[in-house]
Amino acid sequence: MKPTTRPRVALLQTLWDLDPEVNLRRVLALLDTVDEAELIVLPEFFLGPPFYFPGRAHLKGVIDQPVPGPVFDRLAEAARRTGAYILCGTVVEREGDRYYNTAVLLDDRGEVVVKARKTHRFAAEMVSVTASDEFAVVDTPFGRVGICVCSDFWIPEVPRMLALRGAEIIAVPGAALRGNIQITRPCLQANSSFNVCYTLLASAVGGVTGERAGRQVSIEVAGHSTVAAPEELLGSLEEEEAVLRAELDMDHLRGLREVDLSFRRSLYFCLHGRRPELYGRLREPYSGHQDLKSLLTEYLTRR
Repeated sequence: MKPTTRPRVALLQTLWDLDPEVNLRRVLALLDTVDEAELIVLPEFFLGPPFYFPGRAHLKGVIDQPVPGPVFDRLAEAARRTGAYILCGTVVEREGDRYYNTAVLLDDRGEVVVKARKTHRFAAEMVSVTASDEFAVVDTPFGRVGICVCSDFWIPEVPRMLALRGAEIIAVPGAALRGNIQITRPCLQANSSFNVCYTLLASAVGGVTGERAGRQVSIEVAGHSTVAAPEELLGSLEEEEAVLRAELDMDHLRGLREVDLSFRRSLYFCLHGRRPELYGRLREPYSGHQDLKSLLTEYLTRR
């Protein structure tokens, strides 16, 4: 792929089926509609809700995948065919007796560039998957890309760390919960402004219902895939299955990160105006800290 300062991105918003193979075929069919893109982003759990969601336990050993593996062989073919980098949403990665919520970035030759494993597990993930301690930032022909796996985005320190490491594009393979949907777009816009970056959320649409800890529990995700620039939203979907396309302007973004001593432009101040020597307490727990994993374990075992 030739370097470019105006990369075209495509975000795939898919509808969940209960069958992982159906979901994979839907993703591949949407990929066939994408042309002239440098970066394609898939949602979190593009194969469908994982085995630790309510009513999905029967899919353990089926929906979880090795990386590399057959699913990524099929996506690698699509990367070579489209000539694009593909951030393959996430799967529950199976490695020995451990599981991870993992996003895989393929280059335009179908080769694995990086695996980004979720660092901040959400809800049942705290007792089902292993947390990573590493953040993924990679150089590409169209810019420096950082990856936030869904709930990692909602810990502001994570996209901040990526931006401080030079990430110009922060890609978020996500599953936007319906209960949070009204704040999703504003938070994507704020992230792009505070970190002077592009933020790309690719989300799925669908839901599951089942028993958890003796209760009927429903989980609904509601799409709203969005491309946010520092100064505006470049595009957004509602809850349809579709591809969201946008063109990024890396020269403009890099200009916003340069110091303007006239202070007519001010977004650069979000990065250059920091005083890190004052922020030592960021390493301390929240004053009202409670151990979520312990609380969740007690909740799941209480009948």
